[in-house]
Amino acid sequence: MSRCLAALPTDHTPCAGPAVVTVLDADNAGADGCEHHAARLLAVLDHGRVFALPHAPAGAAHRVFKAATPQDERLHRLTDAILPSPATPC
Repeated sequence: MSRCLAALPTDHTPCAGPAVVTVLDADNAGADGCEHHAARLLAVLDHGRVFALPHAPAGAAHRVFKAATPQDERLHRLTDAILPSPATPC
């Protein structure tokens, strides 16, 4: 089963439903994701933002924002969070 674009390479948990939000980084690069993975991605992005997709249920972006607990390691760019480093096997 494929996972949403917001799923971090180190996060092996399954998606919690369809992609319903877009997470944007400080440079406006974005990834669509389920609420579960979007919250985890938002938590590691410095100055990240979340927006509901047009078909999202009411309050989806708010739930993601509230669930995103800031992490010790913060990343500025979405590509730093999503793409594995060259030394990391896929």
